[in-house]
Order: sequence, then structure tokens, then C-alpha cells
Amino acid sequence: MLKVKEAAELAGVSVRTLHHYDEIGLLHPEEATESGYRLYSPRDLKTLQQILFFRELGFPLKQIKAILHDPGYREEEALRLHRDLLLEKRRRLDVLIANVERTIRHEQGEMDMSDKQRFEGFDFGANPYEQEARERWGDQAVDEAGEKAKAMGEQGQE
Repeated sequence: MLKVKEAAELAGVSVRTLHHYDEIGLLHPEEATESGYRLYSPRDLKTLQQILFFRELGFPLKQIKAILHDPGYREEEALRLHRDLLLEKRRRLDVLIANVERTIRHEQGEMDMSDKQRFEGFDFGANPYEQEARERWGDQAVDEAGEKAKAMGEQGQE
């Protein structure tokens, strides 16, 4: 069992982040000391890893919570999804890196570059991973998480 500071250091997040995850019901440690200090089990650390994978892929916390609490959630399936989505993210980054390199060569006068080539790899549309999440955990879980996240964002703007 790890204390909150130890778990935070291990995962590369702040103690405040772990407290927040607990407060919103995303990651509630299995145990606590008599003094009330949170203790993180190996199972809690596995859940934290899943949360961080989803965060890396751009999922909002509300959506992550809905996915993790879905009765159909399977950890191994989620890990395979993370791998596939990270590979896709790497592919997209490779395209952007190639675009940067091409732009440098163009600016140095080494090659021509069309307007279309200048914008290859950019995609600011919907979250490219959302469709995969819908296929895995269903429209309702993703929609509910999206609506909750949207409402939270609107409340923060008031």
C-alpha cells in the first residue's frame, strides 16, 4: 500500500490530482489509515494507469469516469484500445513531423511546397478517439459523459 504522496510520485501526478480524483469519485483508494491518510493498493494503481492513458488521449475526466464505471468495462480490452489509439496518435504525429521537416526545407529554398501540403496532418475536428470509445462502451455512456463535461465547462464560464 502506498500513501498518496508515494502514489503521486510514482505516477508523475500531483497529490492534489489524486485528491481531486477521489473527490469526484474517479479513483477512491481502497483503504485509509486511522488518521485518514489515503492508501493506494496495486488495484488502485492499475486504475490510475487507466485514467492516465485516457487523459493522454484527450478524454475528459467525466467521460473517463463513465467508461470506468460502465458494467461492460474490461481492463484488457481497454489496454488494447489504448495501444491502438496511441499507435494512431503516433501516426498522426509522424505526419506532422514530416510536415515540419518539409516546411523547413521549403523555407531554406530546398523544395517547393503546395498550400495543401502546408496543412497536412492538422485535424482539429472532433476527438478522433471518441468513435472508438462509442464502439467499446456505447453511445449512452459517451454522450452522458460529454453532456456532464459540457455542463461543467459552462458552469465554469459563468
